[in-house]
Amino acid sequence: MLSTHNVPAVQAPDRRLLRAFAFDPMSSRLSGQFLTVDIPFEVGLRPGPDGELVQVVDYDATRRRWYHPVDLDDPPVLAQDGLRPSESDPRSHQQIVYAITMSVIERFQRFTGRRFRWRGDDRLRLVPHAFYGRNAYFDPERRAVLFGYYRADDTDSQASLPHQLMFTCLSVDIIAHEVTHAIVHRMRPLFTIATNSDVFAFHEAFADLVALFHHFLFTDIVEDFVAGSRSELSDATALLSLADEFGRSTGRGGPLRSAVGSAPDPADFHAAREPHRRGAIFVAAVFDAYLATYRSQIADLRRLATGGSGVLGDGELSPDLVRRIAAEAVKNADRILGMVVRGFDYLPAVDVTFGDVVRAVITADRDLFPDDRINLRGHLVEALRRRGIFPPGVVSLADQALLWRRPVVPLSLTAGESPVDLGQLILDSTIKLDPAASSVTAAGSAARERSKPVFAQTVAWATAHAVELGLDPDAGRIRVLGMHVGFQSGADGQPHPRIFIQIVQRREDLESGPDRDTRTQLHAACTVIANVDGRVGWLVPKPLPFTRPSALAKLPEPLRIHGREQHAAGVARLEAIREWFDEVEDGDPLATWLDEPAVGRLTFASLHAPEED
Repeated sequence: MLSTHNVPAVQAPDRRLLRAFAFDPMSSRLSGQFLTVDIPFEVGLRPGPDGELVQVVDYDATRRRWYHPVDLDDPPVLAQDGLRPSESDPRSHQQIVYAITMSVIERFQRFTGRRFRWRGDDRLRLVPHAFYGRNAYFDPERRAVLFGYYRADDTDSQASLPHQLMFTCLSVDIIAHEVTHAIVHRMRPLFTIATNSDVFAFHEAFADLVALFHHFLFTDIVEDFVAGSRSELSDATALLSLADEFGRSTGRGGPLRSAVGSAPDPADFHAAREPHRRGAIFVAAVFDAYLATYRSQIADLRRLATGGSGVLGDGELSPDLVRRIAAEAVKNADRILGMVVRGFDYLPAVDVTFGDVVRAVITADRDLFPDDRINLRGHLVEALRRRGIFPPGVVSLADQALLWRRPVVPLSLTAGESPVDLGQLILDSTIKLDPAASSVTAAGSAARERSKPVFAQTVAWATAHAVELGLDPDAGRIRVLGMHVGFQSGADGQPHPRIFIQIVQRREDLESGPDRDTRTQLHAACTVIANVDGRVGWLVPKPLPFTRPSALAKLPEPLRIHGREQHAAGVARLEAIREWFDEVEDGDPLATWLDEPAVGRLTFASLHAPEED
């Protein structure tokens, strides 16, 4: 009798193909196209989908209804690359949010050179039909992305029927944007404390960039836009726009946001305070740089196709030319998004500004691509400058002037006072690409310190080198907020391992308000970037005033000078934070009636809510 099983066993596939709308139901309805999303194949994926990183929980709180979960391992579903996207089938909604989320996470893993994980055993919950309303947002407390649904506006005459039921969970752009908020929160949890006008604006800008560049994962779609725009991607507004259907169906008359359109004007950035508007200017600058690089990279193809003139004649472009140009468009999109994502590990742990972002991106990229042969850094810095975005106090916009500072004295994690044994961290990161980082304080439990000795050792190291890191040795507990090893590929094609450590110190002595739990937290912090041998290459400090600046006089001269500089920078930073708090308080009509600071009411839900709400 023949066995009913395959011998030897057939291996599970490495990849899973799932279909989604391109890029929302309206686009697929008008073009007849769907996206095929290529993601890792999770063995043991449960109905939901319910996997290792993501759990789709389809409960409709408005209607008090559970929707039946999709089983992506069901043979009929597997055989057709997932369910056909449908506005009327909740299971296809579940499939789409899962597919796009896993695609975004995988891209982060590739750029940062490490396996992405949430804290401990946590997973990100996706709720496709969470509530009735024109909104979708990431909720840090629930660790969930909540998608709303709503009726289309009366004025909408293109995207849908008046009063048609619309689902934010079917917009690829909205999913990618909100999931990016969750990833940013995992990597920089204190970026939810709005200590300046750029903190939430950066959150929005980064999420928009990931969502926009996500379009370029789908080469066949890019080829259509290259052919339709005759290689002028700046005219391909749909490719460079976000959430077209959502914008039209909510009465905006067009997409939610676009990466192109406005002419550079530094005054726009200086005047902008609303996070989406301020962040959109940064996004526009990045796409200015992208389009400039793209044009330079396809110039030779245009010359070859036109006998040297570079001016394309009338008629359709050759399919071969379209494929070659689209390949350059995709490659350059990958390169510039990779720059921004890799720069994330070089950001401060708190109080981020767009000036910090410029420094972080340039430092990270120069570490990996010192030659910058296609002048991508030059294009990016110039595009940002034209829109008024650059670090304050720099003497020039050359790479060397924009890099983060080296330690004032040689600094090593593995030598000198309170050394750290990095062996286990590097071993875990090499084997698992996931050291399962957790926060440890100097007063943490003995059990936690035994289970995470490298974190406890790093706290002791940071305490011993507090002045070098811009921290106050006499105020507040020092803790390690995060620590990991990234294996990023450089221009030479080799991995360049780096250790990234976020060290923070809460300064309760500088906070205002009687209630410790509701007042806005203030932190000094330092991001430490080191080689795997322990040598510290870069420091990204965010100091606050020292409680005893006179004690700095006892230090050796280099540290004394450095300490006084950090104290002065901390005084200026604290003053700027308090001025910003006052500005937010003055602009909040509820401030008079509530005890909670106005800054504390800035949340993703409130930022993404419609203006009439």
